[in-house]
Amino acid sequence: MAADPALAELYEDKAQTYAAFGNGVIADHAIRLLPEQGRVLDLGCASGGLLALLRPRAAHLAGLELSATAARAAARIADVVVQGAIEDPELPFEPDAFDLVVLADVLEHLADPVAALRRAAGWARPGATILLSVPNIVHWQARLTLARGRWPAAESGTFDASHLRWFTRATVAELMAQAGLVDAQLDAVVPALRNHLALPGRVDRRVEPLWQALGRRAPGLLGYQVVGIARRPR
Repeated sequence: MAADPALAELYEDKAQTYAAFGNGVIADHAIRLLPEQGRVLDLGCASGGLLALLRPRAAHLAGLELSATAARAAARIADVVVQGAIEDPELPFEPDAFDLVVLADVLEHLADPVAALRRAAGWARPGATILLSVPNIVHWQARLTLARGRWPAAESGTFDASHLRWFTRATVAELMAQAGLVDAQLDAVVPALRNHLALPGRVDRRVEPLWQALGRRAPGLLGYQVVGIARRPR
């Protein structure tokens, strides 16, 4: 299915939010997982924030982005940027070509995330890594919203009105298995405590490591996003 022009127009309005890459967990994993002078494909690359972080380490940077505005910005950073959707039938990425394929905040927008993840994995070399993130629908704030009998249509976040699928840690693991990926690992994005509480700077510096440690112990409850890491079979 080709990119929907109406959906592309919606993403034009979000272009400003793409100006910087703010997912530190994904960034840290990507830097760790990309081999020196490796090739990376960022599906949903926005304005190229993650690609810019990987530029010193990568031999080749490629991206796919639905928003034309964001794609133009990413093209100033990457070697190749395609404006379109992962469902588009004719995309120019070569199979077995990349050492790392990233889908950060992409799969929740797709009607068939399993098929999309399989296709993405086909662009990776055998044994290469696929890194993804999706919102966690059972994060404590989402649970509280649902307990109040609400399902808001928001402009961003867990209840973004453009989301078509919703995930938990268990369903992310199932998704990666259904896509034929192996050696799956799960991580979580735990928002900083200052996003929930106004704390003095000195207190925040002491408490934040404890909060993050607690989030790692209860990622299903405190993780705002689920991060998945897996490999294409050799």
